[in-house]
Amino acid sequence: MSFTEDVIEELKKLGFNEYQAKIYTALVGLGVATASEIAQASGVPPNKVYSVLDSLKKRGLVLAQESDTTTNRYRPRSPDTVMKDLRNEYEEAFRKTEERLFALYERSKKSYIPEMWILRGSQALFSKIKEMVDTAKKELFVGIDTPFDFRLHGIDEVLRNATKRSVSIRIVTGQEGIDNPGELEVLYAMSEFAEIKITEDFHAIWVISDSDEILQGTYAQLEGGIELGLVAIWSDNQSFAQLWSRFSDTLWVNGKLLDTVEIK
Repeated sequence: MSFTEDVIEELKKLGFNEYQAKIYTALVGLGVATASEIAQASGVPPNKVYSVLDSLKKRGLVLAQESDTTTNRYRPRSPDTVMKDLRNEYEEAFRKTEERLFALYERSKKSYIPEMWILRGSQALFSKIKEMVDTAKKELFVGIDTPFDFRLHGIDEVLRNATKRSVSIRIVTGQEGIDNPGELEVLYAMSEFAEIKITEDFHAIWVISDSDEILQGTYAQLEGGIELGLVAIWSDNQSFAQLWSRFSDTLWVNGKLLDTVEIK
């Protein structure tokens, strides 16, 4: 893609249509030109040039030197002035849109009914965990029986980034989480930014964010040992999340800090 084509594509992102972007770009390069010269330089069909120039004139992007005796000539407003005006227009539009959307959102929250979702499969589960971590404001309480899953799905780095927003993180895992060298390596890496405790016989995945929402998952099995994979429940019901938060606090109190546990 040429430099000129790049400019045209960027102008289209700023609200120009294809022909407007081509003509304005061509005219900036020409300086002053007639409609036929603009058509030749821009590649816009001659029968479309006048209507496009009129639309650009109405937007204040092109100036015309009109004459009854000679061919009309056109010149562009300087790009720095045009870009400044467009920036101001977009900033004002963003401000108004943000205010109105926020007002709608606040109004909808008054009639909001807490949700509960069922998530099936590792992709759905770990994508939701990433979303919860990214939106956490104060604290995260995380339980994981196989810490290496966090490394595999990039959750460890998302958690690390959350601490840069001053989010406090507690992680609890079971004995199996420290018996495997690979799992242990992940735990030690996460201990650089999170408190970690070990409990007895822990087999689950859960995340509690700000005591406002919870995800609880496990590896589901049919009778006979046939595995169905990861299945989880997510809810933003605060009462449900706070109930689990109290249960998790009990696990935490009874757990042992990672650096005090004897590694076999």
